Amino acid sequence: MTRLVAALVLAALVAAGTVSASEAASARVPMSVRSTTTADALPAVSGAEAATAWCGAAASSDRRPNVVAGNPVHWVYVIPSDGSDNLPTVASVMQADADSIDTWWRGQDPTRVPRNDLTTFSCGTQLDITTVRASRSSAQLALLAGRFSAIVDVLNQAGLGSSLTKYIAYYDGPVSDENVCGQGAGSSSGVGVAVVYDRSCLGVSTAAVAAHEFLHAIGAVPSAAPNECEGENSGHTCDDESDLMYPALGGEPLAAKLLDPGRNDYYGHAGAWLDTQDSAWLVRLDSQARLAVAVSGAGSVSSDVPGLQCTASCTTTWNAGQRLALTATPGTGAKLVRWTGACTGSGGCLVDVATGARVSALFAPATFRLTVAVTGRGSVQSSRTGITCRPRCSASFPSFTAVRLTAAPTQGWKLRTWSGVCRGAKTTCTVPMSAVSSARATFVRG
Repeated sequence: MTRLVAALVLAALVAAGTVSASEAASARVPMSVRSTTTADALPAVSGAEAATAWCGAAASSDRRPNVVAGNPVHWVYVIPSDGSDNLPTVASVMQADADSIDTWWRGQDPTRVPRNDLTTFSCGTQLDITTVRASRSSAQLALLAGRFSAIVDVLNQAGLGSSLTKYIAYYDGPVSDENVCGQGAGSSSGVGVAVVYDRSCLGVSTAAVAAHEFLHAIGAVPSAAPNECEGENSGHTCDDESDLMYPALGGEPLAAKLLDPGRNDYYGHAGAWLDTQDSAWLVRLDSQARLAVAVSGAGSVSSDVPGLQCTASCTTTWNAGQRLALTATPGTGAKLVRWTGACTGSGGCLVDVATGARVSALFAPATFRLTVAVTGRGSVQSSRTGITCRPRCSASFPSFTAVRLTAAPTQGWKLRTWSGVCRGAKTTCTVPMSAVSSARATFVRG
């Protein structure tokens, strides 16, 4: 049987700059998974509960865009500076664990599932796994004290410290205490890290460890839970041994565990305290909405929350009510003219995803050229510096910013008509500059 004991590793997140002091104060104390029996007293298993082979390629950074839009759960393979790279083997364990957790979660709650960060490989859609080699050696990371904070620091240095992402890291290196299976910490609304020690706890389900630590990373078990354990086991529930968050994990598979049985402590409860069922890192299978983005011209649109990166018109699916800050990035020599739909103007764009939500971004070249010709005796001048001509001249003006042309006949002459982008016989003409334009002013004797 494994035993979970308090480990104040949330302080490590603060020290590493991953969690602020204010977040740490409101977040739950993370727990380490600790065994009170020797590993060889448990049945030997491979660590994975399903024979799922991972077919991806090694990557040192998070691939974009994400297959599933929304706050992602990103999986990381961590090795010490002098460690062997066993990605193909460990990644298959990670993939199998992710599949097991997905299946288990849907069985516990058909309306939710963790939003694992996925990408598409030649063999199909699987975990987007980032490989990170630590700057510290196996010997330096072997001791439990400081190991978690060191791994958090490694993730930060690799650019894996986003407050929009939860991280599940599998550490593949020797450890001094083979009965400590994993550690996790995080806040309910920001950063969170779950670490599985791949070479520890022989016979213990790594899927169960990963799921347990992930729940810590999203805020379980809140201090207001009526069945929260006291003392060194705080942050866990003590009312039901089958609860995944009970302070003792045995050698049973994840399938034998329950997600807050009774729904009265940390998941799907009716109380006013934190409910991890509402976590932004879970896909709400019962409440999805699409956002349609139309892109016109040379540019792209992306969102602050991973999942939307459109270089052409696209449609993405989100949890209903998800708030997104959209960024318009013009192509070379272009600019954003305006947003339309759920956003307006040419500044920032905040949108709450709901059924039928649509946003359009219009890009255009930064400038368009305006050519003016004069027939007869007279001249044409623009309201913006650039056009003062007779008989012909041209200049570039900011696109989609109107330019007024004024025709001035020579004494004894008059403006007969405009042609081209201008029409009529009034002496002034407004050109919208929405494209390359030309105008001609024809003067005749008065």
